Amino acid sequence: MNVIALDLDGTLEDSRADMIAAVQRVRKRFDLDPRANEDIRPYVNKGMPTLYQICFSELWADGPDPDLALRLKQAYETDYMENVAVQTRLYPGIAQALNQLDQLAPLALVTNKPERISRQLLEALGVAQHFATVVGGDTCSESKPSKIPLLAAAEQCGYSPTNGKAIMIGDSAGDIRMGQSFGAITLWCAWGYAAEPGALAPDYRAARPEDLPGLVDSILSR
Repeated sequence: MNVIALDLDGTLEDSRADMIAAVQRVRKRFDLDPRANEDIRPYVNKGMPTLYQICFSELWADGPDPDLALRLKQAYETDYMENVAVQTRLYPGIAQALNQLDQLAPLALVTNKPERISRQLLEALGVAQHFATVVGGDTCSESKPSKIPLLAAAEQCGYSPTNGKAIMIGDSAGDIRMGQSFGAITLWCAWGYAAEPGALAPDYRAARPEDLPGLVDSILSR
């Protein structure tokens, strides 16, 4: 069986404004001064460990503190869950693309955003029904660019490498690296957060969300 895996942030939607707002609120809760939004923006889509380390760097001035780290994680996830789609919207054309893609093969969401937040966001955006499974950054023992999350997602979708194809669709170098490590066909989204796919060249590029169904259909038909 085939499987189509998609990234979330920068591929289906732009969630940076809501993530920045959550950081600012949680910084205030921990008695930290606000930072300029543009100083936070580059780090909210680099995975949760980077977000906690960089966006709350003052908390670690005296070294690691596991109890504080846990309280920070709980505070951020609670706040973000409650405000997950205040400004976040699907990119134009994504809703229609998903309607067509899930007719071609089971869809898997593979993201470094925590799983329960990812599921909440998909529900808020009205597209959760399209996905057979959701693998977040905390679902497996490793996160992207490791191939382990994609392996888990593919298995849950019934993917068989002997008689099926796997396609990884994403906007980041981590998506391409994970897909290639797994052995998937990689498709880079030009409308996402990154201006270029990175050092590893993807197999295909899509200029617009509207291009995805036709391109994926042609790949699976070969």
